[in-house]
Amino acid sequence: MDATPVLEVKSLQTYFFTDDGAVKAVDGVSFEVGAGETLGIVGESGCGKSVTSLSILRLIPSPPGKIVGGEIRFMGQNLLDLPDAAMRKIRGNEISMIFQEPMTSLNPVYTCGDQIMEAVMLHQKVGRKEARTRAIEMLRLVGIPSPEQRVDEYPHQLSGGMRQRVMIAMALSCHPRVLIADEPTTALDVTIQAQILELLNRLQEEMGMSILLITHDLGVVAETCDRVAVMYAGQVVEYADVLEIFHHPRMPYTAGLLGSIPVLGQTTTRLRVIPGNVPNPSEFPPGCKFHPRCPVAIERCKVENPELRPIRPHHLARCHRAEEVEAGTLDLADAFKRVADDTAAKIAAAAAKVAS
Repeated sequence: MDATPVLEVKSLQTYFFTDDGAVKAVDGVSFEVGAGETLGIVGESGCGKSVTSLSILRLIPSPPGKIVGGEIRFMGQNLLDLPDAAMRKIRGNEISMIFQEPMTSLNPVYTCGDQIMEAVMLHQKVGRKEARTRAIEMLRLVGIPSPEQRVDEYPHQLSGGMRQRVMIAMALSCHPRVLIADEPTTALDVTIQAQILELLNRLQEEMGMSILLITHDLGVVAETCDRVAVMYAGQVVEYADVLEIFHHPRMPYTAGLLGSIPVLGQTTTRLRVIPGNVPNPSEFPPGCKFHPRCPVAIERCKVENPELRPIRPHHLARCHRAEEVEAGTLDLADAFKRVADDTAAKIAAAAAKVAS
């Protein structure tokens, strides 16, 4: 893996302007992706992951959305400064994207082959015959059997896993430098999910591309990513190497996500889930956006939003108490365990009251 950044996002701000005011879907997000690296972006639904990816490709619907600040640098060039024609040459060619749901992302009235060929003919300036040959090669590359037959079939004739492979073939047809995979295994069973992840890893090695993997599945992150950016309420709240994140979380939200993962064979311990829900983007609380759900929040958290700052080498966290966690004087796992125990006690008391 080359550490040279291929994609750099700096202080990105993407807002949606509504009748009720500005919705800060992405508010100051920064990260970078090195050549041949896989960066995972994780967080609950509604935290701004997909809006970040669409901002990189400048696919935010306007109105009501608008990128109001920051930089998106690809190979040193700020994509926000490019005219639309120049951006279209990069989108789908140098930077490609696998969207969440292939059945709604693929056009139902065109064959799978036609949709792959369209991207090849547009960006590679080749004829239809050569584009068809490339489409068949890409279908074979992503593991679709009988690609000569499948190239002429429509999306509804394929299974969910096969449609996802077609989406991957389309995204990789122009050999991009950066692949944005927005929850590429959502709604797939675990067997197909494992095949898709193995396929992405293999193609990354063969093509030398960088991957920006957006997911809420920490198991997928552990298996595939080099570094992780944890997002909450439109901001990056922790940013570090994948092993560092899993073994030494310094932000309560990250610790809560990790604590909510079930452990195989563990049936007697209650999961340490995060209480509450992600706040409405139009009604973010003052101070730290996580403080209403945080078991270790203090008064400072309610009035002052912490900066994303280094806690240890190559490890950044957005928390006023991160240094206490680093020093060992604050145990996040124990704090979430107390929340789980309190919740269990309340549930038991309510059940006993109903029974009586």
